[in-house]
Amino acid sequence: MRKHLKLPALLATATLSLTLGFGGAAAPASASASVPASAQALAPAALTPAPQLAKKPAPPRNPKKLNVLVNKTYPLAPKEYAPKTSTIADTGIRLETRTAAAYRDLAKAARRDGVNIKLTSGYRSYKSQKTIFDNYTVWYGPEKARSLAAKPGTSEHQTGLSLDVGNFNRKCALNDCFATTPVGRWMGKNAPKYGFVLRYPKGQEAVTGYKYEPWHFRYVGATQARAMAKKKSKTLEHYYGVATLTKTTTTKVNLRRSATTDSDKLASVAKGTRVRLTGKASGVWFQVKVGTKTGWMSSQYLR
Repeated sequence: MRKHLKLPALLATATLSLTLGFGGAAAPASASASVPASAQALAPAALTPAPQLAKKPAPPRNPKKLNVLVNKTYPLAPKEYAPKTSTIADTGIRLETRTAAAYRDLAKAARRDGVNIKLTSGYRSYKSQKTIFDNYTVWYGPEKARSLAAKPGTSEHQTGLSLDVGNFNRKCALNDCFATTPVGRWMGKNAPKYGFVLRYPKGQEAVTGYKYEPWHFRYVGATQARAMAKKKSKTLEHYYGVATLTKTTTTKVNLRRSATTDSDKLASVAKGTRVRLTGKASGVWFQVKVGTKTGWMSSQYLR
């Protein structure tokens, strides 16, 4: 009867011969001896598992490490994490211990070049960040608050690895023009030598989630700072391969002609729609492409 089996039955017999008695494990080499040659030639495609695509490695999440990524998408874990800190003399400001040592070297080098850096902010606890964010929400409204301050548990300042700097005369304090001041220019040129990188560069608002801040620097260590410069990584998100150029709408949302709710509506976009970021941002608004249309959406409704 065996020689009269049709092809489907023949393949079934081959599969059964290979799998019975082995509990789902791979069959020993001798098992193929009982499988007809015609079945052996046809069976491998059916028996070989499909290859698995490699997953993109997750960015570093350990807040004790200098390379940790913290942003709106990757919050701190635990959310109330507190680092070991050291206070910078004459400021009352604390930084994570390794960051503090690096900052002291940086400030000393700047003084040798005739530039006096004013440290304006460093470590902030979860509680302090919550107070700042809550106040901004009251003063500016929830949308603008999200572009100006991090929600508690998502701030780099909570790691103690980030700092804000300024000029003692307060020239261009917390303004874009800070980059043109003596401290701004010196930091832009020399900070990476001491392990600090500009965290929120101009034109990367759609990637980082925050407006341009030429006064905000993040300590990653000299080795990684050099690696980022060599790779020409614009942000930590780019360096770790998570600088997404697309986002998904979290609810039905309007596509606007300009970055305000008062502008013309170009389209109504359904929840769950993937939109492509152009890279332009204005406050909490991102310019996006939806099909053939380009307009503006509030980042509040994108993830």
